[in-house]
This record gives sequence, structure tokens and C-alpha cells, in this order.
Amino acid sequence: MWLLTRDRVLILTTALMTVAAGTMTVLYLTKSPQPMTPVASTTGPPKASPGASVRGTAAPGTVKAAYAVRSKWKDGFNAEVTVTNLGSQPLMGWTVRLELPKDVDVTSTWGAQAERLPGGLVLRSQAYNTYLEAGGAIRMGFEAKGPAGAPTGCTVNGAAC
Repeated sequence: MWLLTRDRVLILTTALMTVAAGTMTVLYLTKSPQPMTPVASTTGPPKASPGASVRGTAAPGTVKAAYAVRSKWKDGFNAEVTVTNLGSQPLMGWTVRLELPKDVDVTSTWGAQAERLPGGLVLRSQAYNTYLEAGGAIRMGFEAKGPAGAPTGCTVNGAAC
């Protein structure tokens, strides 16, 4: 009789722990994201601060973007964009604007917040990759339909790539 009670307690405890773990997982995955606003810092990583926003604060020529086609197939291609901070200070935020040929249709992106425009693509930093240390680089990319090739125009934080 004692074993039967012990088994019931173990089963009940296991069931309760499973429900608790499942509930915590669902709450974590469905929580609304709290936007992080980057703040310029010369002493280390950024700290979240409501209200203030510093984005793309690099001097001209201290940030560059590079474009490379990584794979091609009959009807499309994958491309990678690398943003590099050439300056001596951290960069807080970046925006890359690509002018693409008219017959290129971007189907998906990764590593950046993307905005598809007619004839172009805008890639912006996200909360997890807005801070770019001096000498650091960040990679992102996209998949597109159409002929693979270099963009017809490119700017990063308003300066030519």
C-alpha cells in the first residue's frame, strides 16, 4: 500500500512540474518585447535608457558595408552584407540602404530589421546587434529571386559603402 501512495505522489509531482515548466515556457515565448533604446557610452557596452536614442553616430568613413553573393541558383541567390566599424569608438546603431536591380525580389532576410522598398532594401540594426564595438563587424543577409549581382547603390548611415 505504501508503494502505491509513493508512486501517486511522484506522478502528481511530475505532472505539476511539467505544467509549471510548460507555463513558464509559454509565458517567455509570448511576452511582449520591451524595446531597448541604445545610449552612447565610452566605457563599455550600452545600457538601456528610456527616452534617449543615439543611432548611427559614426564619423564619415568610420563605418563601411560590404556586399557579397554567397550562393546562386537558377532563379535566385543568397547575399551577405557585412557592416564594419573602422572607428576607434563604438557605433550605436547602423542602417544599410541597398539599391537593387528592378528584377530582384527580396524574399527573406536575417540578422537585421528589413524594410523592402521598390527597387531597394533597408537593413537596420536590432536590439541585440545595435552596439558595434570599435573594429567589430556584423553580418546579415537576404535571399532573393532574380539575377545575382552587386547592388546598383549602397549607403551605410548615409555615407557610401
